[in-house]
Amino acid sequence: MSGNTFAVVFAGKIAEGASVEQVKGNVAKLFKVEVAKVERLFSGAKVALKKGLDETTAKKYQMALAKAGALCEVVKVAAPAQKSSPAASHAKPAHAVSPARPEQMDTAGLTKSVVKPAPRDLGGFASVTLDQPGAVLGEHQEVPPLQVDTGGLSLDVPGATLVEHEEVAAPEVDTSALSVAESGAELGKEEAVAPLQVDLSGMSMDEPGATLVEHEEIPPPQIDTSRLSVS
Repeated sequence: MSGNTFAVVFAGKIAEGASVEQVKGNVAKLFKVEVAKVERLFSGAKVALKKGLDETTAKKYQMALAKAGALCEVVKVAAPAQKSSPAASHAKPAHAVSPARPEQMDTAGLTKSVVKPAPRDLGGFASVTLDQPGAVLGEHQEVPPLQVDTGGLSLDVPGATLVEHEEVAAPEVDTSALSVAESGAELGKEEAVAPLQVDLSGMSMDEPGATLVEHEEIPPPQIDTSRLSVS
């Protein structure tokens, strides 16, 4: 078993574009404490949020805090030497050198894990992951300028006439079969139109305010997002 353990160290550095107050609220929510208890984390001094972890667990904490906007480091720390005898417990071995430790935070109330499974109601989004802030999602590619072939085009001199005006002949319309009645003449006799007969015997009216159709709940659509991912 390795004699080294890992610690998650925070020195007040936050993600680009995030506000300090927002990150404080996110970190407090992760640790299930009030915002006042995480104020000292943002003083700029190095604070060990978690220690005595294996490397995999430490990186999980680091990723969870990065999503909250707090950028941490995973630091390897030498485990304390085992006691060989009661007399040896009062002195350190000559070859053991304790590394410089960051300021230790009062972790009262901060013992709950911040890495937890996604809620069940997320459906296909439970497998979605987010990359760390500042990660390069795509390499920049140079796009060559558009090549337009203008070899077949030419410009005339200013003021040149591009198209000559052409007279268009008037259309020939044959009106020989048409005639015009005298002014005031009746063009048609008025005929009486019988009123429309509508059978309403099969219709009825409900009372004012009556519910004509009962409301039916429509279930939300089921969308399969299992093949989607967010970088």
